[in-house]
Amino acid sequence: MSLTTTILGTVVLSFFGFKIVQFLLSLVATFRRLAYIRRHLPGPKPHWLYGNIFDPGFMEPGFKWEQEAVTKYRRLLVFWMGWKPLVMLNHPDSIKPLLSTNIGRKSQLYQVFKDWTEGLAIIEGAIWKRHRTLITPSFHFQVLKQYLVVMNEALDVLIDKLHVAADRGEPVKTHETMSLLSLDVILRCAFSHQSNCQEKESREVEVLEKLTNICAYRVYHPLMFYGFFFWLSSKNREWKEGCSYMHGIHDKIVAERRQRYALEKEPEKRAMDFLDTLLLARDSNGNGLSEKEIRDEVNTFIFAGTDTTGSSLTWFLYIMAQHSEEQARVQEEVDTLFAGRDDDSVRYEDLKKLTYTTQCLRESMRLFLNVPPGRVLKEPLKINGLTIPAGTDVQVNNYQLHHNPDVWGDDHRDFKPERFERANVDKRDPFAFLPFSAGARNCIGQQFAMDEMRSAAARIFRRFSVSVVKGARPVFQIVTKPDNEILLKFSHR
Repeated sequence: MSLTTTILGTVVLSFFGFKIVQFLLSLVATFRRLAYIRRHLPGPKPHWLYGNIFDPGFMEPGFKWEQEAVTKYRRLLVFWMGWKPLVMLNHPDSIKPLLSTNIGRKSQLYQVFKDWTEGLAIIEGAIWKRHRTLITPSFHFQVLKQYLVVMNEALDVLIDKLHVAADRGEPVKTHETMSLLSLDVILRCAFSHQSNCQEKESREVEVLEKLTNICAYRVYHPLMFYGFFFWLSSKNREWKEGCSYMHGIHDKIVAERRQRYALEKEPEKRAMDFLDTLLLARDSNGNGLSEKEIRDEVNTFIFAGTDTTGSSLTWFLYIMAQHSEEQARVQEEVDTLFAGRDDDSVRYEDLKKLTYTTQCLRESMRLFLNVPPGRVLKEPLKINGLTIPAGTDVQVNNYQLHHNPDVWGDDHRDFKPERFERANVDKRDPFAFLPFSAGARNCIGQQFAMDEMRSAAARIFRRFSVSVVKGARPVFQIVTKPDNEILLKFSHR
């Protein structure tokens, strides 16, 4: 017995001794990596305790800090979140090696979405590849043509609302209105769900806003990133309530669809939407997605389809309201498109004819968009003579990329749609403009989003001229949003 006890004790001590040595070696390696980054990589000088979190102008509306930073550091810079370095990449030459290879894995920063969603934008590896394969059929061009019919139905509701506001001479809360439109579109197209959210108060948009704000808060407040400290904070309850509400939407949508299946003999015979794909898709082994995986993809799509597209349309309308000459050119293009028609419904073949409108959309996205994907390096990354060590968090800072003077010139703050004329696009690096990321993990819904935005632009400017009543500044909340509601006046043409 004593011999057995001695052997077991020796094994236990050896095991714990090995773990302690392993931990100490890892700690030494981490300190060496941090020291290397501090000495060799450029960036604003950090405070010894809280890093750059409280740098003047950081996280303030207007993105002035971002613009000044990229003017000084035109390939990359290190932003210290406390003692944790985040390397921001802001030039095509810096970004291309990251997004076009498998050198990085998803950053831990994506963990702030946990409990809300762990869908296609969050997962990685073999699981991501399986989900992407199963979901891709939802974005075949034939399916997108089908979605356009439904988009027009949601746009009919929007145009009626704008007519009422124009008749009364009332300003329109643009971000709220565009967010409701985008939510309506995604629920109608992806889930065949009639929410009537544009015609009544919508808690969905309010909850989405709250959840994305909390995510942004956690990303840039180091202590809040960690579960224990966040659990103790007042925002934890709001987070739990918001996640529960969004999951309830999922449960309702899926329950309605399963009930519909029970009444249909052959659901595959009718036009399929995104939810049909999720529920009916099978991999090579005959396995479908689990209930949790379906929930995660539904919530990811509601978030991505509402927040990003709604914000992009908001900034597009705001900037067009400030540029009457460009607005008039869009109206001229739209009038030519609809000439001789009895209604304003956008057809799929119309979208490619909206050349100048698309240029204005892309330029507004360049000026305002900020949805920065993050990775953790699995191996060292060499950029412009500098080496970023393995294990380091890196971020594609697409706002800085889109305002990099080396890429867009010293007039990068100016609205110039001609930047996106075909000849100018062909001269630029493909990684110079990344509204939907790039590489294997580019946004699967980018064509859907562009179809929605072009259709909305055509329908709006066919009937209205837009001017500014009250402006706002951009602020980062996972996506770029206005710091206050933007009020625009829509006038009958």
